[in-house]
Amino acid sequence: MIQKKLIGWLFMFAITTIGCQNDEFSSTSMEEEFSSKANVSKAAIDVSVNAYVDTGSYISSGFSFLNPSQIDKNRQAIGGSSYTEVYGFNIPEENRVRGIRWNTDDETTSIWRPQGIAGFTKDGVRYLLVSWYAKDDAEYKGSRITLIDISPSSPTYLTYRHILLVQQDVPANVTTYSQYGSYAPLNVHAGGIAYFKDKIYLSSTNLGVRVFDLNKIIEVSTGDTTNDRCGKDANGNLYAFNYRYILPQIGYQKINNASPFSTIQVNDEGTQFWTGQYYAGSADASIVPQVFGFPVDANGMLQNSGIVSVAPKNSLFADNHAHGIQGVFRKGNRTWLSCTGSPSNSYGSNARLARYTDGADDTVRYRWPYGAESLYYESQYGYLWSLTEYEPNAGAQNGSQVNRCIFAVDFSKYE
Repeated sequence: MIQKKLIGWLFMFAITTIGCQNDEFSSTSMEEEFSSKANVSKAAIDVSVNAYVDTGSYISSGFSFLNPSQIDKNRQAIGGSSYTEVYGFNIPEENRVRGIRWNTDDETTSIWRPQGIAGFTKDGVRYLLVSWYAKDDAEYKGSRITLIDISPSSPTYLTYRHILLVQQDVPANVTTYSQYGSYAPLNVHAGGIAYFKDKIYLSSTNLGVRVFDLNKIIEVSTGDTTNDRCGKDANGNLYAFNYRYILPQIGYQKINNASPFSTIQVNDEGTQFWTGQYYAGSADASIVPQVFGFPVDANGMLQNSGIVSVAPKNSLFADNHAHGIQGVFRKGNRTWLSCTGSPSNSYGSNARLARYTDGADDTVRYRWPYGAESLYYESQYGYLWSLTEYEPNAGAQNGSQVNRCIFAVDFSKYE
């Protein structure tokens, strides 16, 4: 009997060892598959969504609009395999499918930092969208998105353009630049971005969701004299800190009792927006982070009924909850989480991609790059995209090395 038990334990150990050679799995993957416990996704009874507020009247006249195919993309990204050379990139080679590095200026800038990622196809061209927030001396510029052509057959392959996000509320007292009328910078963290039927949905940390129409991009004046100007002056001239294009907010929906909103993404079925709460595992260990699913109608409006919540488990943290949520993606009854701040290091990174099945006692975890942020699933190709954020001398570990890139993995390896 003892010999049989010993053989059984050795057999289980061999299986576990084989399964962990390339990625770090939790030891409760069987429980993930078969758990019938009660902590499945449930109605978020205290969470509500206010009606959509249309804020687009400030661009209702006097402006001409462009769509993504009409944008002149003026910067060149780097393809190939060099993205694997950034600090803390630890994805197993067999799981990698695509990667992109920014040009040198954007890879090393310390006044802008990338956060959210989404994508879409228009007129046969595949695009990625990346959201950034301004910091330090450029904080007054607010936030921006980047439009990147990722179609290998396109004549503008891997070119991109930054577009400044703006909104209708013009501040009364500005000392760092010249603010005119009509529109002003949008000062939000831009932690997550989702695409749904020609519109962009930006997670706004304490508000909820801000909405932008990608068919309402506006071209403005450029040149050195526009560097410190924003808005529409008395003569009708348009400025945006020397950005050639702006994208105005057209509306928002306030979400109650589900903040802070660190990220947002559309589920695989295209029926819900999912948001995540970022709380650090050390300072906020007593807080239970949640992810929320909000039903969306055909017009892209979040509904105030059928809202669900999930509190993912993660045994890497002392309280067994998933802290450091930077990105979410939802398919069926499973949630994929891009989590940072783990107390353990895995192949040069304290980030993990964590897969959580409703009702499980733990996540299944995989190696994920240092500084990883949001998630986006490109279903046509089976690619799960993410990005890393740190410029040199910015993260706690990367020192003078660049950490910043965009990458995609084979999603089937993580299902």
